[in-house]
Amino acid sequence: MKNKKSVIAGLIVLAALIFIGVRVYQLQNDHNQTDRVNKVAQHPRKQTSQANRTIVVFFSRAGQNYPNRDLKVGDTNQIANLITQQTGAKQYRIVPKQAYPYNYQATVKRATREQNENARPKIKNKLPNFKKYDTIFLGYPIWDAHLPMILHTFMASAQLNGKIIIPFSTNAGSGWSDSLTMLRKQYPQATFKKGLSIQGSDVKYSHAKIEKWLNRLGY
Repeated sequence: MKNKKSVIAGLIVLAALIFIGVRVYQLQNDHNQTDRVNKVAQHPRKQTSQANRTIVVFFSRAGQNYPNRDLKVGDTNQIANLITQQTGAKQYRIVPKQAYPYNYQATVKRATREQNENARPKIKNKLPNFKKYDTIFLGYPIWDAHLPMILHTFMASAQLNGKIIIPFSTNAGSGWSDSLTMLRKQYPQATFKKGLSIQGSDVKYSHAKIEKWLNRLGY
């Protein structure tokens, strides 16, 4: 009986050690992925003439994200950094004048109110001079199956007709929702190229997918 109890106790300890080891590996991997994305943003590739006429525009939110994730760099921001690295393009982040809360549920509540009121949240930073650019990568999250209302603020101010627009987005399972239809309606004279939609929780595992997508676009 003693031997049996010893074996069971040993198995429990072994299982606990395996669980701890796996969890430490996962946390370290997440940390490494975040560091890699941050380094990408700090060291973009040397710009070419094509890159000089290209800009990556995006809205993203860090903090608590679905499902139970705490992000120093938002999902859409991570993709934008990788695009900037591979293309050598300029980058512009849409920054709300009133920052969204760190808390996920508080952000959901505010976003829902903005949608219900058809609000146009103000943008803090000055828009780029889009006359300088031919190609615009445009990135955004999908919130509750809708474009964040600050994207409507941006589209009302940014004249992108006649440009090449390449959309990219993150979501929690709703895909593009109706965002592509809205973009085409806003910019009927723009040329749209194949975009990329990734579930937010998959972004850190999708670097190869993003690279392949950009290669197909000629970058």
